[in-house]
Amino acid sequence: MNTAPAHILKQYWGHEGFLDRQQAAIDMVLAGRDSVTVLPTGGGKSVCYQVPALLLAGLAIVVSPLIALMKDQVDALRLNGVRAAAVNSSLTMVEKRDVAAALRANELSLLYISPEKLVQKRTLDFFKTLKISFLAIDEAHCISQWGHDFRPEYRQLGGLKEHFPGLAIHAYTATATETVRRDIADQLKLDSPHVLVGAFDRPNLTYRVRRRSANHSAQIIDILQRYKQQSGIIYCQSRREVDQLNALLAAKGFRSYPYHAGMDDGERRASQEAFIHDEAGIMVATVAFGMGVDKSNIRLVLHSGMPKALENYQQESGRAGRDGLPAECILFHGSSDLQRWQRTLAENGYGEGLEGAKKSLQAMVDYVHGDQCRHRTLVGYFDQELEPGTCGSCDICLGELISVAEPLSIGQKILAGVLRQGENYGADYTALVLRGSNDRRIKENGHNRLTTWGLLSRESLATIKDWIDQLICQGFIAREQDYHLLKVTSAGHRLLKGETVPSLLVAKEPAKNSAAPTRSKLARELSEAESQLFEKLRELRRELAAERGVPPYIIFSDAALYDMVCQRPPTLAAFKQVKGVGELKLRDFGVPFTDLIRAYCIACGLGNDSDSAAEILS
Repeated sequence: MNTAPAHILKQYWGHEGFLDRQQAAIDMVLAGRDSVTVLPTGGGKSVCYQVPALLLAGLAIVVSPLIALMKDQVDALRLNGVRAAAVNSSLTMVEKRDVAAALRANELSLLYISPEKLVQKRTLDFFKTLKISFLAIDEAHCISQWGHDFRPEYRQLGGLKEHFPGLAIHAYTATATETVRRDIADQLKLDSPHVLVGAFDRPNLTYRVRRRSANHSAQIIDILQRYKQQSGIIYCQSRREVDQLNALLAAKGFRSYPYHAGMDDGERRASQEAFIHDEAGIMVATVAFGMGVDKSNIRLVLHSGMPKALENYQQESGRAGRDGLPAECILFHGSSDLQRWQRTLAENGYGEGLEGAKKSLQAMVDYVHGDQCRHRTLVGYFDQELEPGTCGSCDICLGELISVAEPLSIGQKILAGVLRQGENYGADYTALVLRGSNDRRIKENGHNRLTTWGLLSRESLATIKDWIDQLICQGFIAREQDYHLLKVTSAGHRLLKGETVPSLLVAKEPAKNSAAPTRSKLARELSEAESQLFEKLRELRRELAAERGVPPYIIFSDAALYDMVCQRPPTLAAFKQVKGVGELKLRDFGVPFTDLIRAYCIACGLGNDSDSAAEILS
């Protein structure tokens, strides 16, 4: 039985081996034992229930929260030769009857359904007449109030064990701390579940953190210039910001699509469909967009402000580079971000989840203002560790943020400024005084006559604010909860005495006209001729996808195209060895892709790994 899953994986998905924890998760399903599986975005959660669905007799039911996600999953499965369907509000009555008939005839291996639809009495009664192999709960963190994306409709899934006694239930999520994992198991009433947690690190992602400038839109456009032929997501802090930025990008010639809860369902659906089918479009959205997005070729995820929880950031940034190729995650932040989220917590109330929400917010603050490797900070929050050494894939480890020459002196100047002001002002005001501002309010308070006024006049306001934030993060300054006034802590007083030294970072000035460096995770860089072949393969993929009405990445991922370029398979037998080429895709797409590869190789004089294309044809 151990070799059967690997055979199914190769036959239908065209992959030679499983990713981290996939085989163990599949074994739990085949054994009929309840389980909770946590794999990072891009870690291949869906394979953990899709493969065993083809090995077990009966129907696998998959709970999914979004119609778009269901459609993507079903389209991809059908292209791979898997019998799958979905039931949701987008189906016509005729389509729903067709699905019901297929279920009665035992013609489906997987059925996707929303949680609210599944728990309806009529649905449950119907499913009890079918042979069910197991239940899979995707995005399972939604059931936990300790999680970052709690959805009340998921709570109703707690009754599934009563309706289907003896049937195994398997929960899957990309983001869950130990507390959330326990809560998922409790809420679903799982029976001694096996818990599997994969490695959270995404080495193909390069993380960067930057402070928002007064001309933030220029910062964003500068970054997008490096991604003109690529797909990306920009997360904004408000609906208004989405509309304004989307209009600006459109005026600048970018193909951008807005998405927020203020749009009607049809507009949102149209934006999402357009983005998913576009190989070089930019989605400008609030956090209302993204859960379950399967698009694998997103090369950039940019946050215009700090998210409310590190779990949110791990999941949202993780939508980049799902195909395993290099991608970039940039987070901009400003002084108002923390106050905004603290105000949201206070106003909305989180009930039993309030403490968890506060902890997640503090972890987010520590990530933004910390001086440690971004990858190490992220995985550390989920109780994992990276091997010693630099990751080579974040701004700190790449040397883009460097330690200041005199951190003790700078720290003492800032703390002295806080004390001279009577510990009665916030970070923005304190930064203005330290820089020597002649702001009217500063003059009225007489703070332009303080000995600390202008102590850091040679530094930019943004840099001073960054240092204040870093001192807060390191525990030398405390920010009063209600009014955000700065207070010097006991550790801060030790710093003033020179008994401890802070770690203060400043952004390194990039060379003029240079792009931000990103360490490549590719096996090797493509030559100019190979890059042109890659683009021709993308064009062919786009044409084939349009014919079938599916997103291009469902035909083949960018990683599969990259492998085609590296191997340049001139025959169907060779094409079968490309990653992501299963038996049905070999039959459906092998000829047009190998024809293109052979013709291009002959025209450009590119050879094959074993033989040249010209020799194969002669």
